[in-house]
Amino acid sequence: MIKNKRGWIRILEATIAILMVSGILIVVYSRHIDKNTGPEDYIYSLQRQILNDISSRNDLRSYALTENISVLDDYVYGKVPTTLNYSLKICNFTNPPTPCKLDATEFIATRDNNIYAEEIIISADFKTYDPKKVRLFIWENI
Repeated sequence: MIKNKRGWIRILEATIAILMVSGILIVVYSRHIDKNTGPEDYIYSLQRQILNDISSRNDLRSYALTENISVLDDYVYGKVPTTLNYSLKICNFTNPPTPCKLDATEFIATRDNNIYAEEIIISADFKTYDPKKVRLFIWENI
């Protein structure tokens, strides 16, 4: 038989108190993290991930150097969520340089939105030196 019931009850009370305090701290901490991150942080990290994939994967890199925008566009389409719109541009770096900017219809469509632009330079492959600039524009789908 258990002689000291008060000791076990105090241990149980202390354990419950520790669990309650830990739960409250986890809830407060998780809410604090959500307040500091905004859509711009997510969009920036998404752009960096996509552009780093294009520059580091050999197949995507060769598509960028040959200006095969349709294959790269399919890749980006699979990565960007449906709540966002995007435009992918590949521009020449050599003479004459071509500007990497939105088309007129895209510009009009994004007039009241925040546009996030990020770019990366794909310099060359083993055969030729023809650097390209790959620019990714992302905006919210409203």
